[in-house]
Amino acid sequence: MSLFASVRKSLKIMAIVVSVPIVFLIGHLGYNLFTDNVHTVIPGEIYRTAQLDHAGLTHYSKKFYLKTIINLRGNNPQDHWYRVEKQFATTHHINYYSSPFSAKNLPSKKQLRQLVKWLEFAPKPLAFHCKSGADRTGMAAAISVILFEKNPSINDIKRQASWHYNAISSETVGYQLMKNYFAWLKKYHFKQSRTHFLEWIFSPAKMKRYSGWFLV
Repeated sequence: MSLFASVRKSLKIMAIVVSVPIVFLIGHLGYNLFTDNVHTVIPGEIYRTAQLDHAGLTHYSKKFYLKTIINLRGNNPQDHWYRVEKQFATTHHINYYSSPFSAKNLPSKKQLRQLVKWLEFAPKPLAFHCKSGADRTGMAAAISVILFEKNPSINDIKRQASWHYNAISSETVGYQLMKNYFAWLKKYHFKQSRTHFLEWIFSPAKMKRYSGWFLV
């Protein structure tokens, strides 16, 4: 085999090796979009979704026996999606909570404490959502794993705010929030735990912006 042919064969192999994970990623992201990015966070208790239309609300409220919906996009009475969702919750006697989180900007500790309160005390099963079910929803899902999963690993937490659920922006709020929490743990030589997370959100520790992704 000539040197040219050998190089060409090597390049083809490299192209295949590189393209396979890219194709997989695109297919995975597309599947999440097509299926409203609906996933279980805590079995039988907590679910995550993208923004659902009336048909989606009807289907998943029955499938998961929902008692609570947490809207992470905030009150938007001028928007059709909000009016549909709010009316659906009222008609079907589903508890409805709403707070305007950002997909890219860190929330205040006060907002975090309110979200934790809803997650802990709202009737379950519950589902929370943002627009695409990726960034703000990933943040809430990571928090839920910390609060309710028994001895979750750091990777279990990171996964909820990762590409697995379409959080691919380098500014995604779930990544930023968890990076701040993990940095605080490292500073004080604490192990990750529900108790330490609650201590952190009630602490005066300031948060800073991060840029990046969780590759888990």
